[in-house]
Amino acid sequence: MKEILNGLSLLFLIQGIGGLINHFTDGGKSWFLVNYISAFQGWEILVDILLIVIGGMIGLLAMKVSSSSKNKY
Repeated sequence: MKEILNGLSLLFLIQGIGGLINHFTDGGKSWFLVNYISAFQGWEILVDILLIVIGGMIGLLAMKVSSSSKNKY
């Protein structure tokens, strides 16, 4: 379970941080999902920040899952 959460956390962090870099450097369309979802147009920077926060929260959850599983045995 920890590995899945770590992977999700990394995915969200990459999408958020990479999207912010892409927007601040006036990059074109790339593989960042926010660029391709029409509902997010105009809100790209806010959504990128939200993705970073979600990725961080999932990462913290992964650390908590890891520490609680060590305490059981």
